[in-house]
Amino acid sequence: MIYIADTHSLIWFLAEDSNLSKKAKEIFDYAEIGKNAIVIPTIVLAELLYICEQKQAPDKFSEIIKKIKNSTNYVAYNLDLDIILECKSLGKIVELHDRIIVATAKLLSAPIITKDKKIKESMYVNTMW
Repeated sequence: MIYIADTHSLIWFLAEDSNLSKKAKEIFDYAEIGKNAIVIPTIVLAELLYICEQKQAPDKFSEIIKKIKNSTNYVAYNLDLDIILECKSLGKIVELHDRIIVATAKLLSAPIITKDKKIKESMYVNTMW
């Protein structure tokens, strides 16, 4: 199954943080053994870069990118014109980063691994938590 990772879910998985729900952890764990694919919108990677820079952990970001490049189960998905145009129809979501993540999920017909209340309440896409 294909899932879209939002920023927090991916960070919490990589950090083995207890904020990650049992279901979300299971989805990521299945990706680790090749039973799921995790699509990571490039806006999520940009947010990860920013967070790693703020925490002065540039090596951690490099590790994440290396893992994505060397994996067939983690795929970066580029921000393109189709996603931007899809964002126009997502008026219930104010935050641009979230719109891009949701637009990616809509175009790929995949659920988002997220705890984000506004994304869930928008009902634009299925969410998993």
